[in-house]
Amino acid sequence: MQKNQDPCASARRVPAAHQGGPDQARALREGLAAFALAAARGELDLLLPSPAGALVAGGRGHFHLGAELFLQLAGRTDFEFPNARLALAAGQAMVVPAQVLHDERVQGEGPAPEQAFRNIVVYADAVAVSCHLAHEAWPGLPDILHLEARHHAQSAPIQSWLAEAARLGGPTAGATRSGWPMVQARALVGAAIAGVLRVLDEPDPADPARTAEPALLSRVRMLIQNQLGEHTLSVRQLAGQCGCTADHLSHLVRRHTGEHLAALISRLRMERAARLLADSTLSGKEIAWACGFAGPSYFIRTFRSHFGMTPQAWRAAAGTDSASHGLLSYTTQRPMPTPRTAP
Repeated sequence: MQKNQDPCASARRVPAAHQGGPDQARALREGLAAFALAAARGELDLLLPSPAGALVAGGRGHFHLGAELFLQLAGRTDFEFPNARLALAAGQAMVVPAQVLHDERVQGEGPAPEQAFRNIVVYADAVAVSCHLAHEAWPGLPDILHLEARHHAQSAPIQSWLAEAARLGGPTAGATRSGWPMVQARALVGAAIAGVLRVLDEPDPADPARTAEPALLSRVRMLIQNQLGEHTLSVRQLAGQCGCTADHLSHLVRRHTGEHLAALISRLRMERAARLLADSTLSGKEIAWACGFAGPSYFIRTFRSHFGMTPQAWRAAAGTDSASHGLLSYTTQRPMPTPRTAP
């Protein structure tokens, strides 16, 4: 199986400013509002790649455990999936289903600044939402221009709405562009975008005093998620991509999360592995690759050290749990196995 590596990744560097100013924040909100209104009017041009048959095949790119929303403001984004290619044009939206490998190449519409590539990317899990405005930082490659992330009560509904919209995709990429399923999908995407706008500008009702985490920390979280499949992912690599020293980045992560950065990467790999073991039919070798392990032997040892059981035992236990309690909803996150504590 081909390793999930971007040959340009090690050469990337970013400016020290990880969050844009007021102009970028306003552009982000105006773009979200325009797509939300288009969905409310039933005019949203929405692409829904097929969620079937394309979990984590070999190839270049990355995937997420939840659905991801792309809103194209200007220029175009060319997506490569394991079994298809799709182009997202200005004014179009796309929901990429969970666990679908995809790679992106971008281009502007012309040399004028207003013709430059711009899109918005939204991702939500059970507790937090991230939303960023992207630009073309290197020829053909997107990067974050402005990023905002929040813990918020709207996170879980947004995750659920995007997952439901993704499931309405047709048997072929880009299908289901009309009829009641598309009406449903537009409404769900519109609700998700409106939820993101609430998250950005309303305090979390469950914790009104909570403040947004540092933009650099949000960026690190996103970089880790996008590169968990790379066995070469390291603290040094992340620091280079963030334009700071490894010591500074490690100190920032430890101060705000209580975890060492290397431990955070390892934990996220283990959580991804546990989810894939429970929710997919991928082989142990494929899951090892998808979680950034060069080989299955080291993956098995790390999983057993972290959770106190082998991947095979965890998958068997998860299957028994599903059989005992009925099939879980696709939006339900199965509880993670409890990490083994030191004696």
